[in-house]
Amino acid sequence: MTAAHTPVTLAAFGSFTVGGRRVEVTDRPTQVVRLSRDLPEFPVDPNGLYSVGHAYVQYFVPAPAERRPVVLVHGGGLTGTCWETTPDGRPGWLQFLLRAGHPCYVLDNVERGRAGWCPVPGVGEDAAPLLRTEREAWDAFRLGPPEGYPTRTPFAGSRFPGDALAELNRQQVPRWTTTTDLAVAAVTALVRRVGPCAVVAHSQGGGIAARAAAGTDGLVEDLVLVEPHGLPDAADFAGSTGRQLIVAGDFIELSPLYRDLRRRWRTYLEELRTAGVTADYLDLPASDHPGNTHLPMMDLTSDTVAELIVDHLATR
Repeated sequence: MTAAHTPVTLAAFGSFTVGGRRVEVTDRPTQVVRLSRDLPEFPVDPNGLYSVGHAYVQYFVPAPAERRPVVLVHGGGLTGTCWETTPDGRPGWLQFLLRAGHPCYVLDNVERGRAGWCPVPGVGEDAAPLLRTEREAWDAFRLGPPEGYPTRTPFAGSRFPGDALAELNRQQVPRWTTTTDLAVAAVTALVRRVGPCAVVAHSQGGGIAARAAAGTDGLVEDLVLVEPHGLPDAADFAGSTGRQLIVAGDFIELSPLYRDLRRRWRTYLEELRTAGVTADYLDLPASDHPGNTHLPMMDLTSDTVAELIVDHLATR
């Protein structure tokens, strides 16, 4: 066992929910259901109070906890499991951060994973949820060219563990495209509960986390955005003392979905600097770490990228 994979000793762990609201439903018809053959049918009255729009958080406090807390925000169609263990069974970034002494707060954002969702029309999401196919994951996460999917042939030099593609597909969860504001509110509530912290966020979660950071009065001291999209205006951070770092992988120019994002990231960072914010760009292939997909926390180079992020956080 390498030093990077040694066990982590925890001083505490647990869970809680953040964000959301209470809603009362009235004037809905009663339904009759039967849960199993061992139970009789019984009426279910959908009228009453519901808790909706909240996120689930699991926290881990290492022993000793010598560094700032880190909030981990997953991307679209994923949950907090993306930080815990890679699809092929290696330690995830959560374990690296804990080993470095960071208490960690792992989010399942609104309607994902253990956050739950409300099926009552007019209260929960009325639109049908989306669930990625394996083919969509292949394209969206830049695992290989579109024509490579039938034979599972990745981009040349790709470091994603191809044998774990089916396990990655099992980690996809249904999600809605209309809950972004609720997700921002949940991350905002979490940051306010945690206090001064760093946030590491991926993809759609990067835009969500950045919007939350802009609205939490400097509580986010470090914002690490792994290939984010949906970023707010840089002007929203004017006067902020928090640092920002964008981490970018490989094969971006080969993906129609992400091709223009590199320009957006560089423009955003330049605008942040103009506003007086410390902002940096970690281009992994240009930094002698090629082969990373849109999922650097799962690639075979995930340990190396985790160490780069841990080292970055240690410089503040």
